[in-house]
Amino acid sequence: MNTVAAGPRAPRLIVGPIWIILCLAGFAASRPAQADGALQGASAEVAPLLAQMGAAANAHDVERHVGFYARDPSTVLISNGEAIVGWEAIRDRQREWWKNGNTDVVYAMQGKPHFRSPAPGIVVSTLFMKSRRTMPDGSVKEGDLAVSALWQKRPEGWRIIYSHESTSH
Repeated sequence: MNTVAAGPRAPRLIVGPIWIILCLAGFAASRPAQADGALQGASAEVAPLLAQMGAAANAHDVERHVGFYARDPSTVLISNGEAIVGWEAIRDRQREWWKNGNTDVVYAMQGKPHFRSPAPGIVVSTLFMKSRRTMPDGSVKEGDLAVSALWQKRPEGWRIIYSHESTSH
């Protein structure tokens, strides 16, 4: 089973995905932007997946939510400075965050997602959300989230291979 990578080991574990992103960024900078039609087509395919992920999140359905991530030991989720490496580790951490589905957190997207396509078969999505949850003492906690994800077109469809989210409360 994969483990969560945090602390001093985290930078080594995420060098590969970061290198991929830097290479893609360099590739994108060295050529004209992808044709609007290709970006619109890829965005049109990924946008409904983001909506489905949001519905799964508000239902606290971990399996459905993380089903949009690549089932790969190299898939990475960075959350508030912590690297979570591997699909199973991401699933396990999401279960923990959502208390095995026993949370009342609600997410609301703020505006529309933003999309970029640095190369064919790759889409970067960025979205902003608000969250609201009841704390153990009965108080309500609200927060802001920013989430960027690197989607890759695979034989099974578009899947997230790298994601970064940050929150503020």
